[in-house]
Amino acid sequence: MKSLGRKLLVLAVLAGLLSPVSAFAMGSRDKFVDAQTGLTYGVYKPSNSLSLKLATFQLIDCAAGKEQWVAVSYGTGKKKLDIYQTMAGDKCSNPGLSKKLAATTINGAKANVFVYCDPMDAKAFKACTSGDIARVGGYLMFTSKAKKNLKATEIQVQGVGGITYAQLVAVAKALK
Repeated sequence: MKSLGRKLLVLAVLAGLLSPVSAFAMGSRDKFVDAQTGLTYGVYKPSNSLSLKLATFQLIDCAAGKEQWVAVSYGTGKKKLDIYQTMAGDKCSNPGLSKKLAATTINGAKANVFVYCDPMDAKAFKACTSGDIARVGGYLMFTSKAKKNLKATEIQVQGVGGITYAQLVAVAKALK
């Protein structure tokens, strides 16, 4: 009987060593899910990336005492889609000089619309509209509501290289 018990013990140990480690221990293979495990604000993943492939996914340090922020880029070359997420109220990046346009609504949240028109050309800057986003780039900035056990998230969806205003809105509305 001792021999059978020993064999069973050896088999149990071998089975444990050969069995796959749980997804939690290895990482989920989903960078958005993995990032969420370490952050107290909601992390959103786009279900629409305009058929652009994921180029980079980064967790970047913000100011001292603030949580990291998520910076994701889709596409390479001229056409690029970026999605930046921070805890609501934290300013971890600066999108640069742009013209603020009329706001829109994204999944119930007010979204500010910006276009990267050159402020040095006053006439062109004044005439700049959301239609110019495809030509010069632009972004939407909005804050999601807090979710169960997660704080609100400030989200920036930015496009350059031919991405239109309508496409930015579609991507923003597809964040889950």
